[in-house]
Amino acid sequence: MPRRNRKARRPNQRPRLFHPESRRESRRNQRELETYLANPPLEPASLEPAPLEPAPPLARECGNCLDWLPPPDSLAAARGRCIHPASGILAPPADTPACPHYTPRR
Repeated sequence: MPRRNRKARRPNQRPRLFHPESRRESRRNQRELETYLANPPLEPASLEPAPLEPAPPLARECGNCLDWLPPPDSLAAARGRCIHPASGILAPPADTPACPHYTPRR
């Protein structure tokens, strides 16, 4: 039968805390952290995001308007429709300059 340690904890003794890593590992981790904080690695310039260039503005044409309805059949030679009531043209060609009620696409 194996021997057992029958010593009980002393009344004023603190309970032992469980540490998931050994003392050696914790010292090594602490040293690595201190080294990293003292000499952070340099970030390469290639990781910086490139500056965004603004998109070229769309031409003010009826075909680029939000209120432009394309023809129902894309294979037909039909033109689309402008649904602005004040445009004065019901079915202008797509490259017609836009009316004053032009609403650009986003």
